[in-house]
Amino acid sequence: MEIFNTWQFNLAGYLVSVVVFYQFYKLAVRNAVKDGAATITLQLLAGIASLILVPFFAIQFPTDPKYWWLLLGACVFYALNDRLQTTARKNLQVSVFTIVNQLSTVFLFVFGFTLFKEPFNLNKFIGVLLILGANILLRYSKGKLEFNKYIIYGVFATLSFAIAMSIDIDISTVFNLPIYIMLTLVVPAVFLFFAEKIKMSEIKTEFNGKDRKYYIITSIAWTLAIFFSLRSFQLGEVTTVVPLQASSVLINVLIAYFVLGEKKDEIKKIVSALLVIAGIYLTILK
Repeated sequence: MEIFNTWQFNLAGYLVSVVVFYQFYKLAVRNAVKDGAATITLQLLAGIASLILVPFFAIQFPTDPKYWWLLLGACVFYALNDRLQTTARKNLQVSVFTIVNQLSTVFLFVFGFTLFKEPFNLNKFIGVLLILGANILLRYSKGKLEFNKYIIYGVFATLSFAIAMSIDIDISTVFNLPIYIMLTLVVPAVFLFFAEKIKMSEIKTEFNGKDRKYYIITSIAWTLAIFFSLRSFQLGEVTTVVPLQASSVLINVLIAYFVLGEKKDEIKKIVSALLVIAGIYLTILK
């Protein structure tokens, strides 16, 4: 059906799946025995889920070896992002991590300006300041900035994600899209498996625990969020899609308030979310 190939449908799919992903990720890992094993479990399940979509797209792979090397390099940083975000999400409120995670836009701006020699853009600079301001507001309490190690994990997770994105920009266009998504999930899982010396028994323990249903829901939502996000950008205008995708920040804050009971500093979180959305919108203006 033609509706499936519209940016509007894919944007709606993204907003639903990314909200489910954020909310259920917290539920999946809140009782994790070993964070590394929990991360791998989610990556593998999400990678398997993405393969269901393979028949709906042309089977294609890049013939130029550079794409494979770039993908491999990006997967190192995707692995770092995935691993760090598990511990951060486990110990931070969903509403807090949602806002901290938007720092990836700040890092991408810095990389573009310093590494890729992109011209300075005042709108982008103001947008970056708004996103930074939102995170400062979020952590400002009783006359001082409050940080903990889980906020730092979240910041480094977004940095790793930004580096990965800088490496593999547009690589997805030369792959079968679901297979590309699978590779960006499973390859990092393999890296973590050997880097942290995770045992298969530890992965089974995480999957067979009382939160199994949350692992499955999170994994499906993860792969769908990636899929719908990429399809939205392929089918729509960036200046339209980006700010609408950014609205998920506010939606997640509100859902976490009503569903997970994250009611502390709710006004501050809503204001921070609105600042983030405005900042992201400004970063895409010419």
